[in-house]
Amino acid sequence: MLNLNRPIKMPFIILTFLLISCEKETSEFLDADLTLKQQIAQKILKKTNAIREDLGLSELQQNDDMDELAELHSINMISYDFFDHVDHENKSPSDRADDLNFSWSSIAENIGFVPWFENVNGCGDTRSAEVISQCVVEGWRNSPGHYANMVGEFNELGVGVAFTQDSIVYFTQVFRIP
Repeated sequence: MLNLNRPIKMPFIILTFLLISCEKETSEFLDADLTLKQQIAQKILKKTNAIREDLGLSELQQNDDMDELAELHSINMISYDFFDHVDHENKSPSDRADDLNFSWSSIAENIGFVPWFENVNGCGDTRSAEVISQCVVEGWRNSPGHYANMVGEFNELGVGVAFTQDSIVYFTQVFRIP
C-alpha cells in the first residue's frame, strides 16, 4: 500500500515554518517602521489596557484626535518650559480639545516625564520603548489621581510623547468619551 501522506508532510512542515517566520519578520518590520515616539505611545496604550483588563474593564481605543491633542501638550510643556495640566495659555485639556474642535462629553489627562537614561531610580535603564513606557505607566498606576483616569469610564485614549534636547521624555495621556 502506497502511503501518500509521507511526501506531503515534509512540504507542509516547511510551508508552516516559512509562514511563521514571515509572520515574525513582518511584525518586526512593522515595529521598525514606527518611530520611537510611536512605539512608546503604542506600548503605553497596551500597558494601560492591560491594567484595565485585569480589572475586567473595557479596552480603551486609540484615537488619532486624542493622540494629536496629547502630543501637542507634551511638545508645549517642553517648548514653554512648564509641567502642568493647565498650559502656557492658561488652557485646560478640555479648552485645548475645544480649540481643535474635538468633541467630548468627558475628558481627562495624565502627564509625566522620565529621563532617557541608563539609571533611573525605580526604573533602571529607560533607553528602550519597553522600559520607558513601563516606567511612566507604573508611575501613573501608583498615583491615585492618574490611576483613577486610567481605570475611569472612558473609551478612547490618545498618547503624546516628546523628547527634550537633553533626553527627558514628556508624556501626555488624554482620555475621552466623545
